[in-house]
Amino acid sequence: MLATAAVMTLNPLFLRHDLMIEMSRLEMAIEDVRSHPSANDANALNPLETKLARINEALSRLSA
Repeated sequence: MLATAAVMTLNPLFLRHDLMIEMSRLEMAIEDVRSHPSANDANALNPLETKLARINEALSRLSA
């Protein structure tokens, strides 16, 4: 059972799926911050956009 769990976590298909879910969550969070303007927009958006870019890069490396 443990070996099966290890294979599932290393399977690129599962990793790609998890990254795509996280990317969707980040896109929704960014959209939410942009739709509710506040004084801290830059402070909230920068980390989200950076994380989104890193996930996008990881997805592109998985496809190659």
